[in-house]
Formats: sequence, C-alpha cells, structure tokens
Amino acid sequence: MKRIQNLMLICILFTNIIVAQQKKSITVIGETIKTTEIEKYVVNIEFKEIISDNYQNIKGKTVSELKKEFASMLSKENINFGFFKEDVNYHLNSYLYTSSAYYFYVTTSLEEVQKILSQKMKGVDNTRVDFIAKEMTNKQIGELSKKAIDDARKSAEQIASKIGKTVGEITQIENTNYKYEYFNVSGVRGVPLKYHIKVTFSLQ
Repeated sequence: MKRIQNLMLICILFTNIIVAQQKKSITVIGETIKTTEIEKYVVNIEFKEIISDNYQNIKGKTVSELKKEFASMLSKENINFGFFKEDVNYHLNSYLYTSSAYYFYVTTSLEEVQKILSQKMKGVDNTRVDFIAKEMTNKQIGELSKKAIDDARKSAEQIASKIGKTVGEITQIENTNYKYEYFNVSGVRGVPLKYHIKVTFSLQ
C-alpha cells in the first residue's frame, strides 16, 4: 500500500512539473491538520421484525413490539424514546421496507450515546453513530487557511525548483471547505482531519 501511495505521489509531482513548464503559473493544494469539536451526536437505530421459529424456540416480535420494549429499556436510563425520530427516507430505500424501521436520536451528551449503545436486545441494531462538528468561526477559517496556503507555497517551491523557476505571487485561491461538517464516526476513526486550500502561484 505504501509503495502504491509513493508511486501516486511521484506521478502527481511529475504531472505538476510538466504543467508548470508549459504555463507561467502553478496550482497546488496545500493542507493542514485541523481539530474538530463535536457539538452533537446522532445515534441511528434499526428495528428488525423477529420471525418466530419453533425449532429454535424463538418467539416472533413485530417492529411495534420491539420499539415498545426498547423504549421501556431506555426509560430506565432516563432517556425518552419519544424524542427519537423515524428516518423515513432511509426506510424507503431499504430492501426490508415492510419488516423494519429506522430511527435516529440527536443529543449533545456522550453519556446518553453510551447508554443507548449499551442496550442490547434481539431485533434492535445500533447501526452507526454520526457526529455534527461545531461550526468553525471566521477566525478559525483564517488561521487554517493561512497554514494551508503556507503548505501550498512550500509544495509549489519544491516543484518550481525542479524546472529552474521561482514561485511568485498568489494569483488565485480556492477554498471548498465548509463551516458546518457532518461525519460518520467510524469513517474518521484514526484518520486526522485535513483542511485543504487550492492555490495558484505565478512562476518567474
């Protein structure tokens, strides 16, 4: 995997050098690591109808019965299932349309998330936990952008030096980052979040 990544970086560098030789400008992407403060958690729950099986001594339960039982379990943890909302759009796209239901719960409390996830019962799956990051301020955006632009200049200078050029002024900046961010927790586990800026410099 590391060899593949290195080859990709070499290819990108080679392409940038060729483009830089043909133009009087160079465009690179600078990046910096950013910290994200979680503002809200979104707990996603799936209820699946249990089909009775006399051979395995399994008692069947409808989705309604499962929701009622799960609500009772949560009430012992002082969590009101009435604040859960049905995810109708996800349900419409499910192949288990007639035998399942999807709900989500939004909270600012990590303790509540842990309590919900600790409730184990057949027919109920805690499908995933997402989080909503706290909206970045203009000051934070400015600081991150400065670091990313500085990184972009360093990359541009490395490329320009290979073709006997020097990097001049910035001619264009493209920032595609958002103040508001929504993540799947499992998708970013162990991976640092990056802030990217696309910058075009003149070549001299």
